[in-house]
Amino acid sequence: MGPTRKYALLLTILMIGTSLVGCLSIVDDIIEDIEDSSNDYPSLELGERTRSSPALQTYDACSNLLDDLQDAAFEEALVSLDQNAYWHWTDSYYYALREGDVMMDGVAEMASDDVATESSAPVAGSTTSESGNSAPVEGEDYSGTNNQEDGVDEADFLKTDGRWIYVINNGHLVVLGVPEFGQLEMVSNMTLDGTPREMLLDGDRLVLVSNLYYWNLETDDPLRALMVMGEADEWGYYAYRMSNLVQYTVIDVSNRSAPVIEREIFVEGHYHTARLVNGTMRSVTHATTYIDGLLHYPELPQDYWEINDRYNRMDVWNSSVNDAILHNREVADGLVLEDFAPRIHERIGDTIMTHPVTSGDCSEFSMADSSLSRGFTTISTIGLFEEESTIQVDHIGSSWVNVYSSGDMMVLAEPANDWWWYWGSDWSDETNIHAFDISEPANTEYIGSGRVIGNVQDQFSISEHDGSIRVASTSDNWDRWWLAATDIAVDIAEVVDVAVATDSELIIEPEIPECLGPSNHVSVLQDIGDGILETVGEINDIACGERIWSARFVGEIGYLVTFRNIDPLWTIDLSDPTNPTILGELEVPGVSTYIHPVNEDLLLTIGIGPAGEDGFGLDWSQTQISLFDVSDLENPTLADSLALSPGYLDDNCDNIRSCGWSWSWSEATYEHKAFNYWAPEGLLAVPLSTNRYVWDTIEEDGRLYTHYGYEFVSTLKLVDVDTENKSLTLHGEVDHSNLYGDGVQQYWYSSTDIRRSIFMGDYIYAISSNGMTVHVTENLTHVSTVELPEQPRLDPHTSPVVSTEGEGSTESSDGDKGSAPESDGA
Repeated sequence: MGPTRKYALLLTILMIGTSLVGCLSIVDDIIEDIEDSSNDYPSLELGERTRSSPALQTYDACSNLLDDLQDAAFEEALVSLDQNAYWHWTDSYYYALREGDVMMDGVAEMASDDVATESSAPVAGSTTSESGNSAPVEGEDYSGTNNQEDGVDEADFLKTDGRWIYVINNGHLVVLGVPEFGQLEMVSNMTLDGTPREMLLDGDRLVLVSNLYYWNLETDDPLRALMVMGEADEWGYYAYRMSNLVQYTVIDVSNRSAPVIEREIFVEGHYHTARLVNGTMRSVTHATTYIDGLLHYPELPQDYWEINDRYNRMDVWNSSVNDAILHNREVADGLVLEDFAPRIHERIGDTIMTHPVTSGDCSEFSMADSSLSRGFTTISTIGLFEEESTIQVDHIGSSWVNVYSSGDMMVLAEPANDWWWYWGSDWSDETNIHAFDISEPANTEYIGSGRVIGNVQDQFSISEHDGSIRVASTSDNWDRWWLAATDIAVDIAEVVDVAVATDSELIIEPEIPECLGPSNHVSVLQDIGDGILETVGEINDIACGERIWSARFVGEIGYLVTFRNIDPLWTIDLSDPTNPTILGELEVPGVSTYIHPVNEDLLLTIGIGPAGEDGFGLDWSQTQISLFDVSDLENPTLADSLALSPGYLDDNCDNIRSCGWSWSWSEATYEHKAFNYWAPEGLLAVPLSTNRYVWDTIEEDGRLYTHYGYEFVSTLKLVDVDTENKSLTLHGEVDHSNLYGDGVQQYWYSSTDIRRSIFMGDYIYAISSNGMTVHVTENLTHVSTVELPEQPRLDPHTSPVVSTEGEGSTESSDGDKGSAPESDGA
């Protein structure tokens, strides 16, 4: 055995103020007996992790909040130092080039070396958008946003009230009028700041949500100065406190021809989602500010890489790490609340007013005891029903969250601990569930918190029904690579060896655990008071080895789709919250990524088709619609399925795959707002798109020129859903491909997909980046098109090939457009 040494960091100064409840302890020493850099490294003793109650504790003093945030910042940096030590000493490129302490010369040497419209007059048989003086009714006369819960509107870039259509498109707010169903006219077009994302509509008010990035603001915009820290460096660059703001723009649209901005509010952070309930908008953002000065990697001396002796290098490394820890403690202790808390600004005329970070006692801030997070999830509650809009802000110390809302309750699902907290530990993933009462307009009140096993995939994995919160989750050691080597030992050899005697030999048989790998769970939580959401019922280890791909709770029934090689659909009885029970299971090819209830007996889903005839695996180029019969919950069946494809054969190709049309995608597979089921007509509308690289050769002035670029297919597929016969058939398609060039296009800056659709009376409206079309639903006869403001695009690349006359001179011609070979499809 080779020489060993013991190294220790000087920690006397660090013992002051380092007592943390339920978090990492301060550094003690580094690992002993470092002999082989591939196995051991100078690690920091991070201490034991503990978890306590998930209940949010409201702060009653800003000093307590600041203490927790300072400790969280220090501990996060401490873990980063330990992580970087691991990568430096066990897996770094530097040591990969060494054999012992001798650089391999050969390898080392290599390493150094305005808007056009096609107006439409009323057409015969058109349905008026008004009946007498009554307004159109959503769900009866026209389709709105595909929301998870009735009465809870979800933010989107398209909104309508049946008379007007509002679209956020290419940096503009476009207002279109619908005098009668089947008609469409441009009314106004407002240029917006930043990158507008989504909006909510309440009567004559819109609230637009935009992202504002520092580098996209005008140089004289006063917001820029609020997003940076200190002075510019010698090259003119700033350190950003936070490079992103979320902008809420309240707009009065009572005069649709001239919308008026009422209020502009800016919140530091990244936008997540928003809901509208009873005239109140609640938007959720997340912010983690940049802390200048914290060291996540030790500052090594310039001659460090020239030290060949391993132990001398380690002495220098340890000394540098010790200096970094002392430095970080000093930096963290010098931070103030304003360094952490998301700030709120408001534009008033030409000036920006910054609201105080706290009302005084920090009572708008809360955090779970063991969260140890320095990021904040902010719930902005904006009341729109008053003459002037109001805003209430609540900050929750947390990681990134999933958001669910019913008419009375908003639920946030956040990882129990931040990502760095898990480093080197064997703690399982768990999720904190925080519930808020939103039944009172313009007010958001905390109810309580609970905790479930695993991670929550999305909003559809959460549901509130009659006061019970149902949560579907998947447990797996995500990104816990240091556990990979021991997973089998934990799973298979938590293993009690069993000796089995036979006449001739003794056989050792391991006792295999019931569930290997990932597993899934359904938990039911109820408010029992004192800020506690208690788990009153649960099912564990559903579909061992698989993960949840989609979930939906409908009344007292839950539906799960899990997947590994094939798609099981699970039906779950939740009528007794204390005893949830699996009723049935069905294995079908492919996987469903979104579940939509049609009625009590049928589910309509969209997802990815199977890879082969055996039904196993996934063909990611294929979008699949499925109809499930769940009239017998113990024996669900696949009533029908339909594969969607934009592919076609053209005159120049005998094989779809070589033409490039064999693959496609649909936004509806991952965004439920693109999925539009219109129950009055039994019609489903989903976008389907593709493109292919093409070229075309033309003759001009005696020379041949080849044009290279892309041809786009942008369609909206309509599917007849026969609820009586329980079948699916293709109804037809709406085609926007001609809005994106008649042949070869080099590149399109914005999306070419049809992204949303609206059913209005006997018509369907389809929206893509360049335009909105109206078609008769029955036979898909085109009625009108309104072009929308578009992003600039590049002309296809053009290059000459060979001249048909003379000496074959070669000249280039920029900007010439050729047409792709004509096709008999899309």
